[in-house]
Amino acid sequence: MSKKVHIPLSMYGVAEVLKWCIDRNNGRVAGVDTGGFKQMQSLLAEKPTSNDYLALDQFWKKQVQLELTEDEVSTIDRCLYDIPNFDSEPLPQIRHKFWPAAVESH
Repeated sequence: MSKKVHIPLSMYGVAEVLKWCIDRNNGRVAGVDTGGFKQMQSLLAEKPTSNDYLALDQFWKKQVQLELTEDEVSTIDRCLYDIPNFDSEPLPQIRHKFWPAAVESH
């Protein structure tokens, strides 16, 4: 069992991680079916269904504290780096805005 890491992330960041690790992954990076990813998916499922701008804005800016294993962190790191490279796309903004500070803190 690997060590747990606490990572603060906005809901926007959670959505970005899931987009690259699950939606765009297509099985290229393994290990995205763990508890940490399921926790992120359930957090994202709480998104308001109304089109109320204020409610949606507050949802996307809400900060959550994720408890991930070191393996999950390295898997997310690989997803955010490898998949855009496979698709010849620029690295996602989350890599520059949120992720490096979170990863360095453990």
